Amino acid sequence: MTTKLSPLATPSLIIEGFKLLWHRRLRWLVIIPLIINILLFSAVTWVAATWVGDWLSWLTATVPEWLQWLAWIIWLLFALLVLVIYAFTFTLFANLIGSPFYGIIAERVIAMQRGDSDSAPQSLTILLAIARDSFLRELQILAYLLPRTIGVLTITFMISFIPVINIAAPLIAGSWAAWSMAIQYFDYPADTDQVAFREARQMAGEQRWLSLGFGFSALGAAAIPVLNLLLLPSTVIGGTLLWCREYSDK
Repeated sequence: MTTKLSPLATPSLIIEGFKLLWHRRLRWLVIIPLIINILLFSAVTWVAATWVGDWLSWLTATVPEWLQWLAWIIWLLFALLVLVIYAFTFTLFANLIGSPFYGIIAERVIAMQRGDSDSAPQSLTILLAIARDSFLRELQILAYLLPRTIGVLTITFMISFIPVINIAAPLIAGSWAAWSMAIQYFDYPADTDQVAFREARQMAGEQRWLSLGFGFSALGAAAIPVLNLLLLPSTVIGGTLLWCREYSDK
């Protein structure tokens, strides 16, 4: 399958998703996880703010005297690393909590994209089944992501103590976080289309640059304080639009 969308154009999908948030078939699915995520966001932001300043000060103090001219670059790169970790952690937990709602959002966006926007309302039993399956699938994603994330963070932590080479730490962490985001957001529509998680990963890998482009867009959206509360469901919609237009054969 040939891609028509440039990886650099993927933020437009999240913007398109943002415009669809208050569609009559989606709005209640956005409001409930939004309230939950406000509480989660407040807790995560407070925890991050309590230690990030001291940690960055300690980090720049470890730079050898002959590399002091590089200190501000190292500070900037590791501030970026902290932002990546913050965005990734917030998204991981927010998506676990919101997955029952996001699965239904993906199902409805797919229906709208495929010309089924006027279909009859689904019964509560069907909605609960979709929500349950989305949550179970989210646990499967976590089983894939968590051990690999621990491995990447271990490598990142180890090289962060090596002058000059430690500049690569944010790049490694950022690339893995972007790939994780892509997998996360593609899987909602993939699950709706009854595509196995392993197959969905393979499909994302076949268009790796497009997948990473969307992953970095999702990471950037998740890193914007306050606005990220609305950008998470926007990214679910954006990932579903990308799935329908570039990955799915249906």
